[in-house]
Amino acid sequence: MNEPGNIQKSYRKLPWSFGLLALAMSIISVSLVHQYGATRPTLRDDSHGRTHTVKIHDRTVYLTQGELAAAFLTHAIAIVSMAIFVGILMKSRLSKTSGNRADATNLPL
Repeated sequence: MNEPGNIQKSYRKLPWSFGLLALAMSIISVSLVHQYGATRPTLRDDSHGRTHTVKIHDRTVYLTQGELAAAFLTHAIAIVSMAIFVGILMKSRLSKTSGNRADATNLPL
């Protein structure tokens, strides 16, 4: 059966997991965008599907639908995992500082 100590240890792993996911996806997302900015063509090429115009660091490049989707997906995962990480941290902080979770008006500043 689950003991309270085991539940608390697994609960501590949750914020760390989302924090590491947020960090990893942020690095991947930034690297991907920098790679696209440095290696993608600056001229539109409809025959290869490079129809999506993106400006990266004062350079306009053309991406395919898949490249654009990958960039948006990595950004979205990074932002959502950051939000979940911060939400979990705030919830744990509120539960530690306040005896009653519903009353967060008496928090120390």
